[in-house]
Amino acid sequence: MNNRFELSFKNKEVRVWLAIMIPTALGEIAVILLSETPNSYINALLPLLSWTVFFIWRYFYKRKQKKLESLI
Repeated sequence: MNNRFELSFKNKEVRVWLAIMIPTALGEIAVILLSETPNSYINALLPLLSWTVFFIWRYFYKRKQKKLESLI
């Protein structure tokens, strides 16, 4: 039961998620407010791109953690 998820700022995954998603949300709001066409592809691409970046980072982070656990 060591694989519990801790939802606090001590958890590096939570900090990285916030560091990626807060600027994405602000950028998304800016694009919606400043663009003339409300249904542009950028509105769908920004969140998709940020989720993709986060989960790619998370994959490599978890792989590194498993490698460090196997060494101990």
